[in-house]
Amino acid sequence: MRTTTQKPLSSSDARAAILSCHDELRGLVTETIHFAEGATVSDRDFEPLRAHARELYEAFEEHMNFEERILPTALRDVIGWGFVLEAQVVEVHEKQRTILASAMSALEPGGLSPARLVQSVRTFADTILVDLETEENCLLNADLDALITDSRGG
Repeated sequence: MRTTTQKPLSSSDARAAILSCHDELRGLVTETIHFAEGATVSDRDFEPLRAHARELYEAFEEHMNFEERILPTALRDVIGWGFVLEAQVVEVHEKQRTILASAMSALEPGGLSPARLVQSVRTFADTILVDLETEENCLLNADLDALITDSRGG
């Protein structure tokens, strides 16, 4: 069996990986909103919306799991606040998992009326976008903290 040694991920690289995932999620949100806008009263037209929303919701769940694994690395340069920021993100993720479970069940046929399904998808998409922006502000602060540390020779 061959083993390879990988260089440990820097906090900057970890933050960049999270931000890259955010860009991908934004793309999925945009696609899903496009399908929500095109949905009509016909059940046939709602299947593409359900499929895209399900894909978005599953990607968001995977993203939260990824973030929780990589956050300690991404935030290690935040002097005195890394653990606090990580705890806040994990707490928000717990709440989002509850909202996500409800949103997933709403996708089931017969779960919501067509108009309410569209509204549910739009509301969840907006929630994702707010979450991404909030996390990015946190990660940008981590970058600033790392720059300050580096400029002081630390």
